[in-house]
Amino acid sequence: MVLLPVLPPLEGESTVSWCCRLGPFHAGIEGPDWLRMLQISQRSVRETSDVCVNRLAELTGIAPERIRSTGVVRKGEWAYEHRGVSFGIRFALHTWTSYCPACLLEDTNPGSSSIGRRVGRISWMFSPVRTCPVHGILLTRRPNKSFTEQFQDMSRVAPSNKELEAEVSSATSRPISPLQEYVQRRFSGQQDSGWLHAQAIDQAVKACEMLGACLVFGAHTDLDKLSMAQWDEAGGVGFQAASVGPDRIRSALEEIAIASRKVKSGGGPQAAYGRLYQWLQFNKTRREPGPIREVVREHILDTMEVEPGTRLFGSVVEQRRRHSVASLARESGIHPKTLNRALVRQGIIHGGDEDRINSAVSFNAQAGETLAERINKSLPIKSIPDYLNCNRRQAEMLTRAGIVRQIVPGIGRSGGVLSNVPVAELDRFLREFRANGVPAQCPGSGMTDVISASQLARQPVVDIVRLVLDGELSHIELLAEDLRFKSVLVDPDEIRKVVATKEGELGLTAEEVASRLGIFPSGVTHLRKTPDRDGKPFISATEIVNATGAVKYRFAVEEVDRFEAAHAALSTLAAEHGVTSKAMAARLREAGISPIVRREYLNAAIYRRSDL
Repeated sequence: MVLLPVLPPLEGESTVSWCCRLGPFHAGIEGPDWLRMLQISQRSVRETSDVCVNRLAELTGIAPERIRSTGVVRKGEWAYEHRGVSFGIRFALHTWTSYCPACLLEDTNPGSSSIGRRVGRISWMFSPVRTCPVHGILLTRRPNKSFTEQFQDMSRVAPSNKELEAEVSSATSRPISPLQEYVQRRFSGQQDSGWLHAQAIDQAVKACEMLGACLVFGAHTDLDKLSMAQWDEAGGVGFQAASVGPDRIRSALEEIAIASRKVKSGGGPQAAYGRLYQWLQFNKTRREPGPIREVVREHILDTMEVEPGTRLFGSVVEQRRRHSVASLARESGIHPKTLNRALVRQGIIHGGDEDRINSAVSFNAQAGETLAERINKSLPIKSIPDYLNCNRRQAEMLTRAGIVRQIVPGIGRSGGVLSNVPVAELDRFLREFRANGVPAQCPGSGMTDVISASQLARQPVVDIVRLVLDGELSHIELLAEDLRFKSVLVDPDEIRKVVATKEGELGLTAEEVASRLGIFPSGVTHLRKTPDRDGKPFISATEIVNATGAVKYRFAVEEVDRFEAAHAALSTLAAEHGVTSKAMAARLREAGISPIVRREYLNAAIYRRSDL
């Protein structure tokens, strides 16, 4: 039998509130008494049980699904649901009283939709809903005074109208947080895409609030002392980061860590992330934190030094991703100051101070361990000759030229251990040095080792080594590998030809320029060193420096052409004007025109055509 007239629940009204209005409306008695009379328990109403829903549907004519949508449905010991959205026990405030004083005052107006009865809104039951969307003020929220207040009859749990008026007068306007809007969208059935929507609503909310609390108030804030307004602010800020996804969350985590280091420079993940770390590491609730745990865990492992075997957020760290100077020093046995200097010099610690160890800085473990291994398996320069089978001078030249690289390239001999050359580097050099050769049982005609070839071809050893490494020589023989440096044989005649060809490609020699211009070779040197009126040399040259520091100069053909076009010798001018050189010289003197440099420097008098 359906009770008439039908009294449907109002939009947004809770099941408890609706039952509290049904009693006075149909029987003139209070809601709890009406339920007792109909043998419907308050608990079944609070939990929107099937028995309760079916009984109310029979009595009121309201469809079961409509009734179910007005309540929080219990789905298990720790699981609840509202409008098909699941969450844990802490998300719905069963032990708290929550209301908007302005809404309750408006309800008491006889002309209101509730005909003067206070209405409890279902949204007030959810922890992230802290602002009234109608009046834009913070909800009043307090712990229940007794177990009976879990049945949120607003006529009993909320104060008198006079007190409600006082609460409204002292309330300040505030916007609805983005997190609250998100919660409302999910309950209304809107399908938001993105990282948050792929997890349970209470997991998403908790992640936003914890992230936001650490961003706004610091990682080590006392969470128990945050007000409802502060939690509301934290949730909104956290939502702005978390809703974008893991990459933005990781950026937020870095902001939190930077702020923490300003207060305390040392420490591990707990020092950097404080309450967020403690929540995930020492989770005392039965509710899983959700995907935020893996995001924070991965960020910590990617940015901080964590020892293998450490239990981090419920899982054991199998492999180290980051080292600190101290941890790598312990593992490698290298002095921390030496290690720090090497890490900074090699750019593994970006922007670090090589003279000061920063305990808060970590770096890529693999890169650090590779460097440490190179340091531990290295030789001082004085030991290289025995390893390579060369002399000390050659070892120093190979190192100085960077053909074999020191632990810290370019550090010279003054860097202590860091001046050493890794054995792996010497082995690499030998492999590449022999790579272009052909095995031979004994030296072919004219073939000799690089050291001897240097003397015969009058080229530095290092320059010949470069020709071998760069594949510039076509004839290379290889003797037994245990001869190491001396196992590579080259042809001195081919070296001379290759060097001459390479230098020839860069231009003419001084002798060739002198022959073309009809001057002394020393005159070419004078033109190269003497500036013209524009401040540039009369003839520019390309400088060639070999491994010993000896310098040669080559002159581009185009540069010599330019000089010849702009200048002329006295004999050339005389022939052009059909006079003798002596007569031409007299004319030029009378005109005040002088040679570009004194004749004895060049063995010729040369003039600028532009002066004529």
